[in-house]
Amino acid sequence: MNLDYILMIRAIYTGLLTGIAIAIPMGPAGFESVRWTISKGFKQGVKVAAGSLIADAIDVMLINFGLLELIETNKLLEVTFWVISGVIIFLIGYKSLKKSKENNLKKDEDAAEEKELDSRALFTGFIVNFSNPMTHFFWLTLSSTVIRIWRSYGKFTYFIFALFMLVGMFMSLWTINYLASRGKKLTTPKVSGKLENIISYVITLFGLGFMVNGLYKLYNFLVK
Repeated sequence: MNLDYILMIRAIYTGLLTGIAIAIPMGPAGFESVRWTISKGFKQGVKVAAGSLIADAIDVMLINFGLLELIETNKLLEVTFWVISGVIIFLIGYKSLKKSKENNLKKDEDAAEEKELDSRALFTGFIVNFSNPMTHFFWLTLSSTVIRIWRSYGKFTYFIFALFMLVGMFMSLWTINYLASRGKKLTTPKVSGKLENIISYVITLFGLGFMVNGLYKLYNFLVK
């Protein structure tokens, strides 16, 4: 069998398995996609997940140009990124908490907003994931390990590996949202509402944590 063919097969299944594995520990974007699944339906939750993967795809491309290293080497930029991302994620969590306490909208209002949900879901997933500093540092770590290995085999092989890694991540997030959707159907609306609130609190705490970490890094930067 041709060695190039074997390498392509390895790139495909290694990419899939890597993507599935790294998407299981959920970050803010993963929790947000589950929250959308519980509050707005499985379809919208998956679109939030897809939006978050767009941010991951951009990071995979930026690795090739070394642009992600700017965040790691420029401490002031890193501090600013942590604080701004904390504010964004905190506001998203706070807004979802505020909405959950309001009365349900009328059906005709829901129908009028239905068309806007698709773009909102994609944008929300993208902005939550792209504004998360941990996302970029995670990809920087991968770039010095697994990704570096596959880049050494050439651009096309690396592209195949990266593509199927993103596919694996989507499969993992799709499964998580599917399970959340099935779980919602097996529980009462009251339980689903409480679960949505818990997830909103988790997202809000992520935002607070990022802000505190950013301010701590700023303090260390100014002291030094």
